Amino acid sequence: MRKILVTSALPYANGSIHLGHLVEYTQTDIWCRYQRMIANEVYYVCADDTHGTPVMLRAEKENITPEKLVELVHKEHSQDFADFNVSFDNFYSTNSMENKELSESIYKRLVNNNKIEKKEIEQFYDAQKEMFLPDRYIKGECPKCNAIDQYGDSCEVCGSTYNPTDLLNAYSVISGTPPIKKKTEHYFFKLSECSDFLEEWTKSGTLQLEASNKLNEWFKSGLSNWDI
Repeated sequence: MRKILVTSALPYANGSIHLGHLVEYTQTDIWCRYQRMIANEVYYVCADDTHGTPVMLRAEKENITPEKLVELVHKEHSQDFADFNVSFDNFYSTNSMENKELSESIYKRLVNNNKIEKKEIEQFYDAQKEMFLPDRYIKGECPKCNAIDQYGDSCEVCGSTYNPTDLLNAYSVISGTPPIKKKTEHYFFKLSECSDFLEEWTKSGTLQLEASNKLNEWFKSGLSNWDI
């Protein structure tokens, strides 16, 4: 008998479940039911992703607190999944005490192992909305191929990745105004120091060959420290 932990992509707590979401959850639920039928022990868990700019902006639009939005959306999502007979063992929320404690414990272990560094960076800032802009809330021309309307982290035309501040003719997706550059202190996970370990693990046979080959492209270009 196998013991299997299963999850799906976490839906953002800023709107309704749509058919694209349900395709994944129903497929996963069918797979889990099959595994239980052949006597494997399966736990299917998922949660609303309650953290991030989309939730904050939707709450602001609705003139309610983010916590109230999260509460309302969780009820709606839970009912939708129940109506489609998706049988999670636990459908929870990232805004939980358990997740807070686990996240803090992971972070503290990384600090104790010298895997976190602080440094000052330049980041795009929307002066009209008075907020720093996450990658997905900045658009502009790709600095590599000049494709227009590309997001601030990667180009969907040529596949290049880059820093948001490298975008040409950048604008804020929220207000439509050109952002300004401001300095801010950020925390980074030293991903580059884990390259050897991760490359060995991804090539150990644990992953599908296709996934391993795709990840190998990242190792060839070199892993960068991860802005958390």
